[in-house]
Amino acid sequence: MSKFRLIAKIIELSESNEWELAKLEWELEDIYEDDPSTCICGHYPIVEHCVLRNSVNWDRAIVGNCCVKRFMGLPSNKIFDGIKRVRNDPTKALNEAAIYFAANRKWLSDWEKEFCMDTKSKRVLSPRQMFTRKNINQKVLEKFAQKPG
Repeated sequence: MSKFRLIAKIIELSESNEWELAKLEWELEDIYEDDPSTCICGHYPIVEHCVLRNSVNWDRAIVGNCCVKRFMGLPSNKIFDGIKRVRNDPTKALNEAAIYFAANRKWLSDWEKEFCMDTKSKRVLSPRQMFTRKNINQKVLEKFAQKPG
């Protein structure tokens, strides 16, 4: 992975010509898992894709999760971790980053978001609460599996 290639490409797509200012223009718009592709830094393969959007000029870039985490400081890794956790065990709770990610995309109702936040630290749930958690987790996993358009 070439840090310098990533920096050069992000600066090229940004309004600012300085890295510290240019990276502040970028926001995490979406994340998804897909067939292997190449990050803008040149690293291959990436399967955890992060769609970044420039808040100044509206350009988009698809960057691997590692580059986003290491160089840009955006929370993509925590979201991927939360998704993997419930994929591996649907009785587990989504983490806070994944809850907010799903809620911001309107995958969760306000009630579902609050339920997730209220029960994320609970290990023992009533049968009804566990049923609800599993249903919400399944809903989020199905939405996450859809590649952004």
